[in-house]
Amino acid sequence: MLLDTFKVVHRMNAQKLTGPELAMRLAITEEELGRLLATDTFDAADDFADLLAKHLETDLPQLSESGGANHVVIRSADELRATRRAVQRDGIHFYNYYSMAAPVGRVAPVVLDILCPAGRLPALNNGHLEPAITVNLGPGDIHGRWGTDLTEATWRRMRAGTDAVPWVAGDSYVEPSYCPHTYGLATELPARIISYTGASGLQALVGETNSWADHAFEAMVESVSDGAPGAILRGLLARRGHDLTSLARATGIPRGRLAEAGNLTLDEVRAVARVLATDYRILLPAMRDHDEVGKTFCSVDSSVASIRPFRGYEVASLAAAPHLPDLTGMFMHVRRATGDPVLDLRDFAETHYLVLAGEITLWWRRDGDGIGSARLTADGSAWVPPFVAHGWSGSGSVVKLGSGRHLSHADHLELSSTFQPQWLLRRARRDRLGWGYDTRTGTAQSGGTAQSGGTAQSGGTAQSGGTAQSGGTAQSGGTARSGGAQ
Repeated sequence: MLLDTFKVVHRMNAQKLTGPELAMRLAITEEELGRLLATDTFDAADDFADLLAKHLETDLPQLSESGGANHVVIRSADELRATRRAVQRDGIHFYNYYSMAAPVGRVAPVVLDILCPAGRLPALNNGHLEPAITVNLGPGDIHGRWGTDLTEATWRRMRAGTDAVPWVAGDSYVEPSYCPHTYGLATELPARIISYTGASGLQALVGETNSWADHAFEAMVESVSDGAPGAILRGLLARRGHDLTSLARATGIPRGRLAEAGNLTLDEVRAVARVLATDYRILLPAMRDHDEVGKTFCSVDSSVASIRPFRGYEVASLAAAPHLPDLTGMFMHVRRATGDPVLDLRDFAETHYLVLAGEITLWWRRDGDGIGSARLTADGSAWVPPFVAHGWSGSGSVVKLGSGRHLSHADHLELSSTFQPQWLLRRARRDRLGWGYDTRTGTAQSGGTAQSGGTAQSGGTAQSGGTAQSGGTAQSGGTARSGGAQ
């Protein structure tokens, strides 16, 4: 199994487990452990990996190499079309799905041919945890359905764009978690959509609750209530050993006002947060903009009305909602001379592009000083990692989508409250520095580079051809055995 050295060292630090102590528990020498941790990843036999996870008191997936992509991924139009898979629903050929560019293991937006014929009520699906953004790409209108009973909120025509502004492809909307949805043609014209199920900020919590006791889960659900400030305040009071009476005494705010947490002034919210040592922002009412089933809609007319210049492009907004701040998108119109590289875009989260029309070139900065490029036509797609400078030239249009993977709004909140965030991020990246209680205090741990005048501990450089052996020493030219690196 391929393990991530930085995750292993971070877990050692969190568990307050020194390099010498861990080596002893693994029945290998400090030098062997040092060689394992001297590279960014190391391959370990299954029984050794299991033993390592046991002594670090964690699960193996928490130590495994994540394979995070750090380079642009391109998928040509032909490659996208080759991903076609047919979906049968309600006894008919209902959709064709196509996957856009993304690194292996990542969720990519999908393009769907809408095949349910006009005049037929499309069958609903069951929804999904991830909120989603969907855009009608035309050329025809479609009907969207979001509930069993047909109402203004659950049955709506999603219009395609117009010849007047062809690069604004059509209506768009965002949907909440587990909102049932489906689509059918509204006319005899064919139609497609692009749908992106973005990352859910609740994924980790939901996954953890699968193993909770039923009574604990139900207590958590009851405590959350509707997510209003009052429900959050009640939990914070109990956690800190306060009630409304003691909070009123500490803040000088009348108990009756504290009981209506959602009506407190900003100064009062700050006063409460200071006493409870919490972030005042979680006690503010959420901004919401959605209909009765949780959707937020943006018509073609609204998108056209939003057209504005941006860094040499024309852009127009897609549907967006303040209660789903990580789910974003826009139409982009590209019209600039090809030739010289263009690097005028950089986003704090991953970005997906689908070319709608024309022939345009994506440029991006490679590692170091190199510049990459790819010429794409309609149905070509690209995935760009966070904070990678890139840009477009040529004549055409794209739709751009993004979600909260990488810097989410929760990450921004955390960073805005963090002491010396820039220093922390630099200190934490690729961290091999021990926590200071190894046998030589202040030294780098297990193959790392010493800081502040310290010397390297627990293994310097690996011997040529040497590999770790269970309970033994490095062997020149040997092969990995149980408990060693491979």
